[in-house]
Amino acid sequence: MLVLLEFLLDGILLALCSIGLFDRSKRNPSLLFLLCSALCVIFRTWVGGSETPLYYLLLPADSIWVLPFLFIGALWLNSLWFQASEGHIFWGTTAQFALYLLVKFVCALGLGLIGLESGFWAVYGSRLLAILLWWLLWETGTLHWLRDRLSDGDTLIRVIACNSLLVLVLLWTAYLQYTFSRGIWLPVAISILAILILADGLAFIWDQHHIQNRQRSRLLEQYLPMVEELVESVRARQHEFNNRMLAVSAAVDMAATLDEAKTTVAGLVGQVGLDATDRELLRCDSKVISGMLFGKTKQAELRHIRLEIAITAALLHRSLSETGWVELIGILVDNALEASASGDTIFLRAENENGMVRLTVSNPCSPVSNIELTEMFKRGWSTKADTGRGYGLFNACRLVEQHGGKIIIRNERMCGQNYLTIGALVP
Repeated sequence: MLVLLEFLLDGILLALCSIGLFDRSKRNPSLLFLLCSALCVIFRTWVGGSETPLYYLLLPADSIWVLPFLFIGALWLNSLWFQASEGHIFWGTTAQFALYLLVKFVCALGLGLIGLESGFWAVYGSRLLAILLWWLLWETGTLHWLRDRLSDGDTLIRVIACNSLLVLVLLWTAYLQYTFSRGIWLPVAISILAILILADGLAFIWDQHHIQNRQRSRLLEQYLPMVEELVESVRARQHEFNNRMLAVSAAVDMAATLDEAKTTVAGLVGQVGLDATDRELLRCDSKVISGMLFGKTKQAELRHIRLEIAITAALLHRSLSETGWVELIGILVDNALEASASGDTIFLRAENENGMVRLTVSNPCSPVSNIELTEMFKRGWSTKADTGRGYGLFNACRLVEQHGGKIIIRNERMCGQNYLTIGALVP
């Protein structure tokens, strides 16, 4: 009976690893748990030859020659269960086995460090802890991130998954030979595993840094021309201001009376000054964001919509990167522009709040019910009937939550009418 529990726990963990790294299937996951458990039964009872539970602590196989057939079985099951390309199925299965072995090793070695390398805790406790570790990876968004990178065909993630699997298989092979009872196994395994995790972590960090630099270069190419246009606009106003000041000086010299001078000066300086929106954009600490917002103001002007901007908070050096800010602000402003009509005014505010940045975009809108407010951030939600829409707010919500922030959405009274305010609180 206890052996059946081992089969069930191994099958559940194997299925969870595939669910975490592939897009969710609409089928009942309980059936996948049973199928993966059956796969473990086949390769442990019909192919395996050992009766020692510790031999199957890490994989439902007791020989390196069995592992390829176990991999092919999981590959075949994933291809039937999930709708994905052949390449994605192969690399996803590779990552599935790497993840499966990694959580098993971490939990087994953790128990070994505290002297629980045999008995009930080694056999069943390590499996339960491995499922708990998977749940922590799921809740922190790590598996979602890996799944997205795998589905995008990220080469580095594929290489790391393959290398990690090879290292973990070598450790598993050594485990079959030396088990926890050999004093040399535990420190060597922990050292190799720590080096593997450190190397993978450094590779992830380097890759993220490289991606951010590439995205920033792309954004600079896209929005710096708009910044240059903004600067040219300010220079033109400065030139006009200088000319007006010369005219004011001449008018004062030529005026016969004080009242005449006042009237002339008032007429000359009445329209001198920097536009409020341009002033706010120049105040922003990111040229890329300033350029993007300047482009949005021009886009709004073409639709006869006024975009009022007030930026009093520093946006850089936050949990959200500069490219993240551009994506978030772009989604919120585009959403507001799409929901506005000619003659409307949209308000964009970025201000400090308890050490965080409160970014809000408000546009005129009829009152929205609480149910509709919660529905807005679901994948595929849209007021339009077109397919392929409704992912903007969903992506914005995911972006903010992944960086420790939270979404803001509410109805509020502004300018004598109801406004819909959507934004984020970013640390």
